[in-house]
Amino acid sequence: MTGPARTILLVEDSKDLGPLLRDRAVLAQTAAQAMETLTREPVGLVLLDHELPDMTAPELLTELRAQRRSIPPVVLMTAWPSPQTEDWLEIVDVLRKPFDLSDLAAVLKRHLPHR
Repeated sequence: MTGPARTILLVEDSKDLGPLLRDRAVLAQTAAQAMETLTREPVGLVLLDHELPDMTAPELLTELRAQRRSIPPVVLMTAWPSPQTEDWLEIVDVLRKPFDLSDLAAVLKRHLPHR
């Protein structure tokens, strides 16, 4: 699971996106799984669902900060029309659900290091 090709952490409780990113992503379906993954995997970008079964995206980021963990850039995935992201420096982009694969591809191109 480790290595440069696996630079995305997909934190999403829906299983729809997992197959689309299986070659480049590590999947976490809860915030707890995401925190555990961040301790053992090199992650360059996090695709983070706003609403997870065990906490919200802002709660997860707050918890990571409290643990003084390094937080990679975060793309927030949400159906909310205008989520409050000003206070979350880690959030570099917002993908509005439902989104097209072209929207996802554009975000990945903008935020993943060029190889």
